[in-house]
Amino acid sequence: MTSKRRRKNDFQDLRPLLRATPHYLAYPIIGFFLGISSPIGAFIMRYWISDPLLKALWIRHELQYNFPFYLYMGVGTVTTFILFGYVLGLHSEKQRVNNRILSARIDELHLKSVTDSLTGAYTHGYLHEVLELEMQNSLTRKNPLSVLILDIDDFKKINDSHGHLFGDRVIKETAETISANIRSDDIFGRHGGDEFLVIMPGTDQETARQAAERICTGIAKNGYLATISIGVATFTGDENLGGKDILQQADANLYQAKREGKNQVSLSSELRFSA
Repeated sequence: MTSKRRRKNDFQDLRPLLRATPHYLAYPIIGFFLGISSPIGAFIMRYWISDPLLKALWIRHELQYNFPFYLYMGVGTVTTFILFGYVLGLHSEKQRVNNRILSARIDELHLKSVTDSLTGAYTHGYLHEVLELEMQNSLTRKNPLSVLILDIDDFKKINDSHGHLFGDRVIKETAETISANIRSDDIFGRHGGDEFLVIMPGTDQETARQAAERICTGIAKNGYLATISIGVATFTGDENLGGKDILQQADANLYQAKREGKNQVSLSSELRFSA
């Protein structure tokens, strides 16, 4: 016959509920049990010291003659501990709320420090940190890693002809189009000015090319008189390369796309797509 046991997960399911309980409620409850343990503990101790032969008679006699004592002790200690727990709980709950606000503020500041204010994409410094980590991960797992460097064609002319506000709008719309055409696992950021970077973990060259083509076509059709050139580089996970190496290859392919007429994708110094 097996005894019934609660699974470990059952206790784990209670943890969110316990964390959500306000301290000004939880502490008085704890105080109640601490307070009620005082008369119970006194009764058990007197029983242990007396060590009566007629246990039932001793218990009836003890409760009959000392009930006011136990009642006074119980009411007094329970009330005291509940009030103390409530006051302590108010202070603790206030501190917990302040900690949550502080933690949320820290998260917000961290997010602002690694994201671009105009596009909401990641910043140059953060992208380079992530790229080095993804390169190491790719090298360890022998998985491919692809990188896209994207640059808006003739952006200076757009700025000169339509103004910087329009130029900012083009950058923002371009960033939104890029985000809409990559996976949620891909890391996208503003590499600088009108240049963007997409890090694609677990992506081979052909898959990266297809994504780059979608981006190139989408931006050419966005109605903002802008096109984009894209350089693609892929790390297979077998070479002993660093983040700078794959960026240099992608950058070289980007300039190849520029030289060959812009508005297109280049990989391995060979043009594969023209919108």
